[in-house]
Amino acid sequence: MDSIQEDFLNWIFDEEKNTAYWALENGERIHPNYDAKAIVEWLNNVRFKRGIAKAKLITNPQLCVKKKLYF
Repeated sequence: MDSIQEDFLNWIFDEEKNTAYWALENGERIHPNYDAKAIVEWLNNVRFKRGIAKAKLITNPQLCVKKKLYF
């Protein structure tokens, strides 16, 4: 898991590979500015080598209560 996180961070901080996810100030890139969409893009286009998209963003997960806890 650490190597996957390290690979993502190396990609997100690389100004040549990652051009979409940077905060701009006075037209200059100052730092990465990303959300879950960036992670999904990285997984599908970098980690999985531009094959069939395997990762997707789930905006409204279906959560159901499995157990109730009372105090």
